[in-house]
Amino acid sequence: MEKSSALRRHDYAKEGDLREHLRSDPAQPERHRELAAWLSRAGRLAQARAALHSGLAQATGTASLRHLLGLIFAGAGEYEAAERHLARASAQEPATFEYLRDLALVQAVCGKTAESVETLRQAIALAGGVPGELACLLHVGEEVLAASSARPERRPPRPRRQAALVESLVAREPELAEALVGGRGEAGPEKRETLRAARRALRRLIAQHPSHPDLYFGISLVAEQLGEIDRAIEAAEKAIDLNPRYAEAALLAVRLYEKHGRPDQAAERCTRVTELKPEWIDAHLHLGRLLREQGQVHEAADAYRRALEVDGKCQEARRRLENLEEALAAKGGGG
Repeated sequence: MEKSSALRRHDYAKEGDLREHLRSDPAQPERHRELAAWLSRAGRLAQARAALHSGLAQATGTASLRHLLGLIFAGAGEYEAAERHLARASAQEPATFEYLRDLALVQAVCGKTAESVETLRQAIALAGGVPGELACLLHVGEEVLAASSARPERRPPRPRRQAALVESLVAREPELAEALVGGRGEAGPEKRETLRAARRALRRLIAQHPSHPDLYFGISLVAEQLGEIDRAIEAAEKAIDLNPRYAEAALLAVRLYEKHGRPDQAAERCTRVTELKPEWIDAHLHLGRLLREQGQVHEAADAYRRALEVDGKCQEARRRLENLEEALAAKGGGG
């Protein structure tokens, strides 16, 4: 499978380039959208939204920004906000099929069946026929309308309907699975249903593209949030097997091995991260902590020194190194 823009992993150097590109011409909406898409793929949703809102304030022709913002809100389960932004995107560019399609999906999950069916019909007219992905939704919507005398529903969205929308969105925008994970801690029943829907979509994509590491990365994040650490480790390691230079997957594996009580494997993966991304100071600091907790104080000191080689002003690395050196001196240099 050729890696599409929707599936490229986050790249910090690329992010810097995008920010610089944006500063050179903030009136171009696509520059804001590209930056927001990269931030979203990294799970930095607050920054992604901020980038899009900044674009709405500075750029002209902002329909694409509204569309992405709507998808991000939908992926996070904030369907009313998603509908508002998708509706405005469709109003700005009524001839864009994708905007109408996604608006119809969100309207359906909000229980607005009449509005959803009307939007679907507009999308189908624009496409010149009934796309397979919409045929089932249109059929269900028309049946609901017939049974309710064409009165639009105003009930809160049902969990199954929400899950169906999430599954549809993730199937088209796999990076939204990372956005859905959000935060840490135990997920509640509704969040777990959403995560399972995202996983179903990712598994179907894996069946079609079994060699794509990003899909396994997404599966691992979802499994972690569901508390299935063994499965999360298996998926993260599969991503690494497919792409041995996948630093983000290796860093995820570090966290998972720590949760699983396997510090040796965590340190091994963290070492690999520092080899792949020597400029990531946090990785050196993390490795130093793991090594010190295992009694490998000399190796831990080396990790902190490497952090200082990257940034000599890193006070955390300097403080930890000094503490280690004092401990070693107190033991007469013993490890």
